[in-house]
Amino acid sequence: MQRTYLYVTPEEYKAIESHGAQWDNETKRWYIDAEQSPNDFARWLPFNDDAESPEDTDFNVISDRAFVAAATVSCNECSTSVEVICIYCDSGSASDEPLTEFSVSHIFSMSDALREQLHPWPNFQPTQSGLFVNRCHACGARIDDLYLHTEPGDAFFDIPTMPPGSIKLTPLTGTIWLSGSEHFQVD
Repeated sequence: MQRTYLYVTPEEYKAIESHGAQWDNETKRWYIDAEQSPNDFARWLPFNDDAESPEDTDFNVISDRAFVAAATVSCNECSTSVEVICIYCDSGSASDEPLTEFSVSHIFSMSDALREQLHPWPNFQPTQSGLFVNRCHACGARIDDLYLHTEPGDAFFDIPTMPPGSIKLTPLTGTIWLSGSEHFQVD
């Protein structure tokens, strides 16, 4: 049976059920089958049926004002200067809580649309376990987020207060969807 999975917020569960959608207990997602009219579920349908879309996966970070933040650090293995990146959100939500000025580390999932936008940074790739990490272009060493976000002085510790020119922000288009840990400076 062909299924079309839907993006449904928890607040809409009763509404989607009353429209006739069905719950897939294994994947914890709502879906319709081929016999149901997609027009009845238009607001919950995926953006693109040919690719995994945000509606197909549960993401904990969503932003429509996001950037690739790029900085240069020294590789711990070979001391080569390496450009590292993270996702920085001027505003958005993390686990349904609105936030401003936060970075995302320990990314383990992202929409295909976001993955496409990250092609200019080929050294930011998933490991075998699926965690996205920066790697040194010279020796291939992994540059863990632990050393980029955690302590004052780390490349992405507090992006809004970094000296001018130390971080390059490249805007991302559209709404970005990913899963990871948010980091922000608490006053």
